[in-house]
Amino acid sequence: MGRAVAKKRSFLDTPGYLAFLAVVAFWAAASSGSPLYVRVLAGISATFAAGHLTVLLVRRRRDRRTVADGS
Repeated sequence: MGRAVAKKRSFLDTPGYLAFLAVVAFWAAASSGSPLYVRVLAGISATFAAGHLTVLLVRRRRDRRTVADGS
């Protein structure tokens, strides 16, 4: 049973969702209609989402290279 749980992947860790989250947060940060604190928090959220997306994509690429080299 532990193995099945380990294979299950959260929707929140998919690259598409992270890219969407970063775009929405950057959009909110750039919106002049939002109060300053909302824009600052959105900018911070966008930065973390973009960073997490980058880390996720680098790990995927590294894992694929490892598998390809091991074959």
